[in-house]
Amino acid sequence: MDFLEHDLKTLLDDMREPFLPSEIKTLLLQIMSATEFLHSHWIMHRDLKTSNLLMNNRGEIKLADFGMARYYGDPPPKLTQLVVTLWYRSPELLLGAEKYGPEIDMWSIGCIFGELLTTEPLLQGKNEVEQLSKIFALTGHPTQQTWPGFRSLPNAKSLRLPPSYSSNSSSPNPPLLPRSKFPYLTNSGLTLLSSLLALNPASRPTAQECLRHPYFREDPRPKPKEMFPTFPSKAGMERRRKRETPEAPKHGAEAPKLDFASVFGGTTAGETGEAGAGFTLRLG
Repeated sequence: MDFLEHDLKTLLDDMREPFLPSEIKTLLLQIMSATEFLHSHWIMHRDLKTSNLLMNNRGEIKLADFGMARYYGDPPPKLTQLVVTLWYRSPELLLGAEKYGPEIDMWSIGCIFGELLTTEPLLQGKNEVEQLSKIFALTGHPTQQTWPGFRSLPNAKSLRLPPSYSSNSSSPNPPLLPRSKFPYLTNSGLTLLSSLLALNPASRPTAQECLRHPYFREDPRPKPKEMFPTFPSKAGMERRRKRETPEAPKHGAEAPKLDFASVFGGTTAGETGEAGAGFTLRLG
């Protein structure tokens, strides 16, 4: 394939400040356009992450690493849930869904969007249990209103959520993420990000819908690729700063039997918590 000077992961590791809003829009539009092309041909990538997004010095993005890509159908076939690198893995996969669709790629794009805004991976869990806890801390816990039917997922059957947590909202739209986490994002951008990171897969927009989102039509407009800044290429350098990141699941590996009994080590004296059969959540 063509030589490309960078991957987004390495660029973000080395950047002192995030991309400009206009540059983030240009990158996102390309990522979503490529994803829309895949989905229109009934292909899920199943490992979208910044290290699999290559960029040249003209601001052009290309998707790489199709080792986990898979054809899908409607209705979706039974598939392994052990796909997608942990930090970009959707909650339905963590909860053991065996039937899923392109919504898992849209969740990954939401994680990439957040990473472009902050230059840091958005949800950095050390294992599946901590990853799910970090997701709930950002989005709020699932309810029958926000995610109907989530209890039917294999790993959710023993999940006991705080009884004090309830959602009175009847809105079909997912709740907005905390504004404090993304203080410089416009309201339209926060709406897009919140929809991509909706717990309910059915609430996430398609790639085609994202391309038409008002976020991309408001000022500042996406920066023309010809105006993109250039960065020194790291190709061929022996020393390359790397931040430890989880690896993608091994092809053909079986999903592990997850034990939720020791989430965060359980509760200790003086902490408020709810313990369920096989799952514990610390509150506050």
